[in-house]
Amino acid sequence: MNHSRELAEALLAAREAGELQLSYSSKLPVAERKEDDSPVTIVDRACETLIRERLLKAFPTDGFLGEETPALAGSGGRRWIVDPLDGTRPYLRGIPTHSVLIALEEEDKPVVGIIHLPAMNITCWATRGNGAYKNGKPIRVSTVSSIAGVTGTALGFREKADSGEGRALLTLMRAWDYAYGFMDAYSYVCIASGNLDLAVNLLDKPWDCASAACIVAEAGGTYSDIAGERSIHNGSIILSNGLVHEEALRFFSPA
Repeated sequence: MNHSRELAEALLAAREAGELQLSYSSKLPVAERKEDDSPVTIVDRACETLIRERLLKAFPTDGFLGEETPALAGSGGRRWIVDPLDGTRPYLRGIPTHSVLIALEEEDKPVVGIIHLPAMNITCWATRGNGAYKNGKPIRVSTVSSIAGVTGTALGFREKADSGEGRALLTLMRAWDYAYGFMDAYSYVCIASGNLDLAVNLLDKPWDCASAACIVAEAGGTYSDIAGERSIHNGSIILSNGLVHEEALRFFSPA
């Protein structure tokens, strides 16, 4: 199955949500705080409603897992995983790395992935077995083959500083050649495009990484949690060019 219809519908939804984000950029709404103290705005909620309604109208038996609305199980054995406005904090500060993230999951694996960055005019997408694309052109991961040569990015070391995994991440970053600050979903676009080699996130939700997992894998890379399980549901994610993945995982293995 090439998922061409699913990709087409999801791309339309992503671009419509992106237009909605941009329409508010000159009159940004006041943010509220969710239970986890992260910000949310009427734009987050409006984008998710738009995406949810479009996708479930097109595929009424599918489930839906979004950041801002109640989960829907569905009856067709697959579900959409959506972050309607990834990077609400940068969005509120006028930083263009905010995005729309849409993925379709089948049998616990992402088979369609979209990262749409409307303020940067970048759209990445992939479907299982059909490669990864950025603005219509094929993309591939880098060929860096050792941690010492990595240019990477990471999230969660401050929040996890007192934990074993937080200390492991800092040790890993010290072994890199160069560490960029985390750039929201744009970091994952850079992995898939070969501009970065490795990204680690210790504070992960499925809607944050499902689309990136599909895109990076189709660009020739790989993903897993920090224990090495190929899952987007375990609270952490490593996305890489594949060549440095096992070496990175060793930093998180028990001594």
